[in-house]
Amino acid sequence: MSGYELCIDVGSNFTTIYKRGSGIVLREPSLILIENNAKNIKVCKIGLEAQKVNGKNASNQTFVKPVIEGVIKNVELTQKMVLYFINKVVKYKLVKPNIKIIVSIPTSLTSAQYEDYKTVFYSIGFAKIDFVYNCVCASLADLPYFSMGKANLLVNIGGGKTEISAIVNNKIINACSLNVGGNLIDKCIAEHLQKTKNYIISNNIACKIKQEIGSLYETDKSNLEIIVQNGDTNSPIQTIITAQELIKPIYENYFKILQTIQAFLNQCSQEVAQDIRNDGIILYGGGSLITGLEKFFKKILQLSVFVVDKPEILGVVGSEKLFSNYSLLESVIEEN
Repeated sequence: MSGYELCIDVGSNFTTIYKRGSGIVLREPSLILIENNAKNIKVCKIGLEAQKVNGKNASNQTFVKPVIEGVIKNVELTQKMVLYFINKVVKYKLVKPNIKIIVSIPTSLTSAQYEDYKTVFYSIGFAKIDFVYNCVCASLADLPYFSMGKANLLVNIGGGKTEISAIVNNKIINACSLNVGGNLIDKCIAEHLQKTKNYIISNNIACKIKQEIGSLYETDKSNLEIIVQNGDTNSPIQTIITAQELIKPIYENYFKILQTIQAFLNQCSQEVAQDIRNDGIILYGGGSLITGLEKFFKKILQLSVFVVDKPEILGVVGSEKLFSNYSLLESVIEEN
């Protein structure tokens, strides 16, 4: 019987699967298109296939995000989504392969929310399942500015929330989270443009604008030509959005994250805080890709700030060391 070793991160916006020895083998939207009828709910499309028809669905069809802010909101739909994604990367004809899986989970889960993760993954029937905190898995990646034996601060700015974790030798010393992430920023951008320009756009369009020209540089001259709905005439118009028009909602949300980091450092012991001030903080997650973030945080926090390469997948790539070192996996689970 063939075997697979996979690490899966079911995020609010994307589900990512890492395969030992192969790297990232899947990254698709955590999105499901369902059809409602009198008798039951039918799953029509999942992941990329659902994203392709976003905004083009029938009146009896609804888009669902089964995971919001790292919390499973619909166990049954999450099960179907995870199984669909696993079947895309695990190829077999007659004999189901032996699948060992590490599930990358948020640090902020309650015991009930953690049980929902267990329900989803145990029901699918994997050979072995281990749950590892996302920040711990990230800390195992080969980062040049990560110091073993000292306290390191990892800040994961995701789609649904931001998680802040102080880690020493793969063990979480302290952690906190706040419900500020990419999705909230998209919503705030859409609301800001409606309030200031009377432009009506979806959160998806706001996300596209943010990704194209979003910036924390007050002098950024970037702009984007885009079609929006005019709130006065309810008709589509072509207009130009500038980076400076977005600075207020972007700045306000990242400043909330920054304030939480400051408060977190103030609550750490002197020894932990000193390590972090000496070595800086590590930013990852899709929300860390915003232009100017490193300099913005560095200027106010007065310490070194690093955004890792490919920050959106860091929470799974460290699993390679866990698959190759079972004693390390055991100790990581036991200590956290």
